[in-house]
Amino acid sequence: MVETAIIRKIPVFSMLNEETLEQIASIVAERLYKKNMIIFFEGEPGEAVYFVIKGKVKIYKTNADGKEQIIHIMQSGDVFAESVLFTGLAYPASAEVIEDSTIGVLRCDDLENLIKKNGNLAVAIINFMGRRLQFVSGQIKNLGLRDAMGRVVDVIINMAERGRETPSGIRVEFRIPRQEFASMAGTTRETATRALSALQREGSILLDKDILYIKDMEKLKRWLD
Repeated sequence: MVETAIIRKIPVFSMLNEETLEQIASIVAERLYKKNMIIFFEGEPGEAVYFVIKGKVKIYKTNADGKEQIIHIMQSGDVFAESVLFTGLAYPASAEVIEDSTIGVLRCDDLENLIKKNGNLAVAIINFMGRRLQFVSGQIKNLGLRDAMGRVVDVIINMAERGRETPSGIRVEFRIPRQEFASMAGTTRETATRALSALQREGSILLDKDILYIKDMEKLKRWLD
């Protein structure tokens, strides 16, 4: 059984009492995935909800031409595939591990039964899904209304939520391949690279190998006006 300390690190579950955490832990299966392994494909039956214990997972859709659009990169503490809860729907996107990862698996039947019995858990899930809906709505607006620079900036600002303040600015791990970063912004690798270079020249960001520093958040946000 997964330890309750691990469950508590998942933001959606962090405020629940120990008894509820133990109930959740009792229905979690822990799975190890190697880099590039597929967790599920878009269109497969939605049988479980997942969360990242360790590692990174790419959530993406593929169009008719085989072009990949990355929706999000999930990291430690992130929950994904929650949209299949209580719906019986298929997975709306695919999930691929992009580095060796440990993933928690909650079968829908087990989690749904627990939610029905536990009001606090039900409220936590509803709040989480509401926040996720707001995030997805923002992504749709970003892809539909903003130019390439605006989309690149929006991705950087979202990444900054996981960053930390340092004397050099907000420090963000930037180990994602440039092609995948470009896909998240809905543009080409060349365009994304030019946008990053322009942001460096204006002093908004600083790229240092696999680390990105946000030097001037207000200047960055002006690209979204």
